[in-house]
Amino acid sequence: MATFVLIRFRENCKYLFVSVLLHVVFLGTVYAQTCISKLEIHLENIKGGFFAKQKVALLDNTGKEVMSAITDLKGVAYIDAACEKMYRIAIANNPEERKIVTPASGAMRQFFIYEANAIEEEKMFAMSPAEIKSLDDFAGLQPDTIFVKGATMTSPGKIMHYVQHTFIVKDLSGLPLKNEQVTFVGQKRHKSVKCTTNPEGKVVVYLLKGDTYSINFKYDSDFSEVKCDYKLGTSTSTLSIAYLGTPEIERRKKEEALRILEEEKRLKELEKRIVAECERLKITKEEYLLRELKSSYSTFGSSEDTVVNAVLRRNSWDNKLIVCDLTGSMSPYAAQLSVWYQLNLKKEKNLQFVFFNGDDLSDNQKKIGQTGGIYYSPVNGLESLQQLMAKVTSKGSGGDCPENNMEALIKGTKMAKGYTHIVSIVDNNAPVKDLALLKTFNQPVHIIVCGASDGYILTDYLTIAWKTKGSIHTIEEDITRIASMSEGEELKIDGITYKIMGGKFVLVKKV
Repeated sequence: MATFVLIRFRENCKYLFVSVLLHVVFLGTVYAQTCISKLEIHLENIKGGFFAKQKVALLDNTGKEVMSAITDLKGVAYIDAACEKMYRIAIANNPEERKIVTPASGAMRQFFIYEANAIEEEKMFAMSPAEIKSLDDFAGLQPDTIFVKGATMTSPGKIMHYVQHTFIVKDLSGLPLKNEQVTFVGQKRHKSVKCTTNPEGKVVVYLLKGDTYSINFKYDSDFSEVKCDYKLGTSTSTLSIAYLGTPEIERRKKEEALRILEEEKRLKELEKRIVAECERLKITKEEYLLRELKSSYSTFGSSEDTVVNAVLRRNSWDNKLIVCDLTGSMSPYAAQLSVWYQLNLKKEKNLQFVFFNGDDLSDNQKKIGQTGGIYYSPVNGLESLQQLMAKVTSKGSGGDCPENNMEALIKGTKMAKGYTHIVSIVDNNAPVKDLALLKTFNQPVHIIVCGASDGYILTDYLTIAWKTKGSIHTIEEDITRIASMSEGEELKIDGITYKIMGGKFVLVKKV
């Protein structure tokens, strides 16, 4: 796989940008008791040749050096690192660091292409403390928000305090997105610039140095970011951004809203049938559901999709914490989980369950992070498990379709102890209503997607798997490489293409 990055170099006191192809190649598979990823770090001179005898270090999130190596005569450093870990790569003769996530297995190759005197030039253009203070004082006097008429911002008076940025916004087909509202917000000073792309999809803005700016669209906050360092001299850059575009996003939102309405209608009809059957049999809903589990068959769902059994058989996850959606539409998969446990209870050690329904409250009372309907249980035998599953499922009343998956993961992992793997069994027909909570959760999650057809998976679940460095599992395949993917990369599932854009997965193309 490959992606483009911007490598900066300077000439005549100006910052120039060159688009360089960054290769990330996975080489074979390593099988070992302890998972090791073999890294190849290539250091190349932008003007030709290699950087030999240079130290390359892997740093943890605190900046502490974990391991290092020296490049050979061809500029290659070889490092064995733990699988599925995030590191920062620090290079002796390059002032800029880069974050990487090691793959689940095998090898990874990365190329760094830069100037030989990068550190010297970094020092040459560095501002003194007095110059930084002068710039900060100037910045404090500027308007909080600048509204640009059209696509090109007027050149400011003290041009040395700014970086001139040209942004070109294109859709997924590479066509320019015109009339797209773009807002740049400084993360430190909170100064913003608002503008609208021209027919070529272009905007030209001047952003104050000494801040990092988030790039925001109407429906996507913090889609990307651009850093404006404290540097002497005039500075310019050009960056191309791929984006769905507001009209396409609004079309998809409308389409998804109609789909959810149909799904909620189906769930309410399902609930009515169950209630009617309970009245006919003169039993409670919980008793009815328990009968269904004990018979290992659901009369109100497809029995052909055996994804839960298939995935749990294929993967040897020990010390599992299973977090399972038990809303009404998940009854067929609850039956599969019950059957799987019945067949494997003797060999499963330290197995724990968290079930969630999200229906303790009426729809208008549900708040993000406080929906409830989350139940924990260690393994206490098949009878106990089936009773709890029936109880949780019976709490449902055919309410709204989106579910509180993240709340269940966050609260469930606090309830459980001593687990090694988190396995989340989810409903592919139900979007995640509390996806905003994902930023507070960082444990890898193996997601079993129920109800997926023809490769279509709700992008919420792809994003959760990617952000947590977990995996996605369908009835046909285990998608583990998602953990090591980066912004801009694409993933194909049964002919459907997804792409990471603005820190989340987006459906690009259906077959």
